[in-house]
Amino acid sequence: MKVWYGYGTEHSMNLVMIGRFKDATTAERAHAVIKHLTTALQAEEEAGRLTVGEPNDRYSDEVLKLLSDLNIHSIGPRELEQFLYDLTTRRDGDSIVVTTDETDVQALLKVLIDKGARIEVYSAHDHPGTGYGRGK
Repeated sequence: MKVWYGYGTEHSMNLVMIGRFKDATTAERAHAVIKHLTTALQAEEEAGRLTVGEPNDRYSDEVLKLLSDLNIHSIGPRELEQFLYDLTTRRDGDSIVVTTDETDVQALLKVLIDKGARIEVYSAHDHPGTGYGRGK
C-alpha cells in the first residue's frame, strides 16, 4: 500500500506528461531507464534507505553508482522518491506517457529530457479529449 504524504484536496491532478522522441528505439531506451530506476528505488525503499515523505539529502552508494551507470546527473537525492509515487509509465510508439495524480514529477521530466524527449505536460481534467489521463 502506498501512503500519500502532503496536502490534499478533493481534486486530483490527473496529470499527463508525454515525452516524444526521435524514434521508437530511443523511446524504448528511455523507458528502460525509468523502469530500471523505479526497480532500484523500490529496492532502496525495501532496504530502509529511502522512505516516501522523508526525502534524503544524500544518495546511497548503490543509487549513486546506478545514476552514474545510467548517465543521469540531474536528479537530486530529494527527488528520488518521485519514482515510488503512484504513477503509470508506458511507451506508445516513439513516446513515453506518464499519468499520475501527483504534481512532483520533475525527476521523470529530467530523465525524459536527458534522454532526448520533447515534453508536453497537462491536466487531463482540463484537456479530456486527448485519450490520456486517469479515468479517461
